[in-house]
Amino acid sequence: MKNFFAQLPYKIGAFMVGRRGMDNFNVALLVTSVICMVLEILFGWRVLSWISFVLLIVCCVRCYSKNIAAREKENQKWLAASAKPKRWWNMLDTMYVNRKTTKYFRCKGCGQILSIPRGKGTMRIVCPKCKTEVMKKS
Repeated sequence: MKNFFAQLPYKIGAFMVGRRGMDNFNVALLVTSVICMVLEILFGWRVLSWISFVLLIVCCVRCYSKNIAAREKENQKWLAASAKPKRWWNMLDTMYVNRKTTKYFRCKGCGQILSIPRGKGTMRIVCPKCKTEVMKKS
């Protein structure tokens, strides 16, 4: 039995050769499945357990698939679709972390988020994207 557990990582590695494995889309499917499970436990909606089960099956099929090109294409579509929400979330996180030292506002011309240091008085800000000039109090 001791030899079996010693050889297990090598056997799993040999099995996974030529297979896709986990990627960002699989992680998203797995997280969504777990969220559905938790919501099903909390609210008792049986349909969520079926959705969770289907998502887990899809995740396993994608993970063990040998059609790497198709799985990479699906993953690239997921990355493209999730890029904008990730940038938005990262910007909110940055704004929260720097809230005491930096003031944020939107450009009236193009809507880009601009920042200035707090406590420096009234400043003239030029938007780097549309070159609109604005006077703002920091």
